[in-house]
Amino acid sequence: MLVLIKDFALTALVIILNHWIYGIEDTIAYDFIANHIIKSKNLFIAAGIVASIVLPLSSSMFESLGLYRITYGISKILTRVSQFMMNFLAILNIVFYSALGRNLMRDKGYLLLFSLALILGSSCWSLRIIDFNHPTQNVVLPVSVLTLLSIILVEFIWPFYGF
Repeated sequence: MLVLIKDFALTALVIILNHWIYGIEDTIAYDFIANHIIKSKNLFIAAGIVASIVLPLSSSMFESLGLYRITYGISKILTRVSQFMMNFLAILNIVFYSALGRNLMRDKGYLLLFSLALILGSSCWSLRIIDFNHPTQNVVLPVSVLTLLSIILVEFIWPFYGF
């Protein structure tokens, strides 16, 4: 839960810096993010697929060789980065819909979310291979709930009530 609070604070800091200090308008930021996701969609899918195959295989291989610290470090880093990016995407989806009325997930955000979920799942799986006591549920559940709440709010609840 503490990780979720840290990610929320960092995301709020980025939004405050961009909007109020640097003066970047929400439409410009939205267009930049949506265009970046659309341009890099092949990279995101390739990264998700490669990570979902390579991380568990390398964890199994390096564990049997005794070199598990290599994939352990990579998996910890990828877990944390994918957690932050999923939280960032979910919060940006809420902020952009409340400010502009535009849904970031429909503009290829689901593609990025799928790729990040693949990376998070594979890195948690490889950490579970190396350390069977790794708290996978504590890593995946808060991020998944926040992302699911973001999607439910923006896709179903707020449009139904005209927000």
